[in-house]
Amino acid sequence: MTFSQDQNPGDPTYRRRIGEDGLVLRWSTTADRAGCILLSCIVMGQQEGKEAEFAARYIEPYTDDAFYSGSSTNWALCVDTSSIETDSSGSDSGSYMENIRTNARSAQERVVALVYFLPGEFSFDSDAVRMPMGIALIVACRPAYRQRAGDENVMKSLFEMVHSRAVLIGCSFMAIAGIPSYYRTHGYEYALNFGRGLVTHVSALRAPNPPEPLAFSLRSATLDDLPALERLFNIPRTTADIFAGVSAPVLHAQLRWFLGDRPAAYTSPSCHVPPFFILEKRDMPHAPPHVVAAGMHGGPPSTTVGPLLWDSIEDASAVTLGLVRALKEALDRHVAADGIQIPLKTIQWNVGDTHPLRRWLIANELAVPPESSRYDHKSTWWAVIPSLPAFLSALAPALNVRLASVVPIFGKNYVGELHIAAPRALGGDVLLRVADGVVSVGRPSPESNARPNLSLPRGALVQLMLGYMGWGELKSVFPDVVVEPAVVPLVEALFPKREGVASSILGPHHINAAALSFEY
Repeated sequence: MTFSQDQNPGDPTYRRRIGEDGLVLRWSTTADRAGCILLSCIVMGQQEGKEAEFAARYIEPYTDDAFYSGSSTNWALCVDTSSIETDSSGSDSGSYMENIRTNARSAQERVVALVYFLPGEFSFDSDAVRMPMGIALIVACRPAYRQRAGDENVMKSLFEMVHSRAVLIGCSFMAIAGIPSYYRTHGYEYALNFGRGLVTHVSALRAPNPPEPLAFSLRSATLDDLPALERLFNIPRTTADIFAGVSAPVLHAQLRWFLGDRPAAYTSPSCHVPPFFILEKRDMPHAPPHVVAAGMHGGPPSTTVGPLLWDSIEDASAVTLGLVRALKEALDRHVAADGIQIPLKTIQWNVGDTHPLRRWLIANELAVPPESSRYDHKSTWWAVIPSLPAFLSALAPALNVRLASVVPIFGKNYVGELHIAAPRALGGDVLLRVADGVVSVGRPSPESNARPNLSLPRGALVQLMLGYMGWGELKSVFPDVVVEPAVVPLVEALFPKREGVASSILGPHHINAAALSFEY
């Protein structure tokens, strides 16, 4: 067994001892499936030794390459290699969870801490550029091992592995959702907000008088609906300031998985995969139906629906009412069939702040903001930019689009330089040159002794790069933001405030700006 002190931590073959108690850092293999699943249940609030099957089933797809290419090898792990006595009988208990526990605890290298790296893709400025990015999606550590590595911090080392893997495969930045005070210690800053959503009280949904013919109908999606679903997923990409998603091949594979083309091992009689539904409309009573929206939902009594995909052509109000009525009717039938007579009470709309359905719901007084203003880890992302020069080089096509939009203000012959001061942790200073209507990205010359004309603290710099705030807002919030007056128009043109839309599947149960949650 070999260990390397010089190997890149992001390399799949990386392996290094940490501390003196048999702990080893390495990347996962298919043999770690049970260990990754069991430990990840902690993230879902499960007590050790009492993990529920639904939690394990939620995590399970992340360990299989059929759902996400590379999933089985994208876990940064700390494993305990100390010798233990194991049961060599290899008997199958017949219980899914007992088999998971047995396999995880009897492994020669037992998973005790992990960070799951999920590759994604961001589009900026109406798909002007598609930028690979990474997400630290699952973070967990058994409490007994948090201080077992001596002077080294286990989780810091795992994040180093994940960040190195991101750079190795060309990701321009990393994102995470979770505990802000903790992730700041790993270099992350608050940078993206996809909206807290709205709440509709079902008692406010009055039936039309007289009742209108139901032009919309709901049905389960099949593999034949794959092209329609792919189209609906990508519609926002061409209009959104920021679109969070995955690449086309990954989206195709994930949708096939959800629509039933998956290994039999992932089909559980007790924990169903949330199915997609299709909302169809007939423009005339006998006309063929066409797909106007789609979503994903589970079963009552607590039903979550999302992501909500909409064709952006059909009237938003009609789609909203059609979806709610058809879905409520279907769910009420399901509840009645199970003998549970509990009425639907509220609908949680997890739509982004700029989503047309959100605006329509507010305008028609059918929804209100959530009662709680607590930090919502599902809709707010923290980000770290490992290399500002690499990030801006990848963003250059979008910067050129933004520059072209202000040609009437700057003029065709505008020439300028933006020298951005950046800490070494972000790759150092960057020089943006504007000439002939094109933005070029480079490094300041050491011989020039030029001083930066834009200087921001790390948090403000990340927020400016990702469009969470414009320069004016940042200046009012951070007193140490320094911009020379001559370059203020250029900063405002190249780095305006942007609105984010997260619409593609990023995991088995999605991260999305348009989703529904039903409460009974």
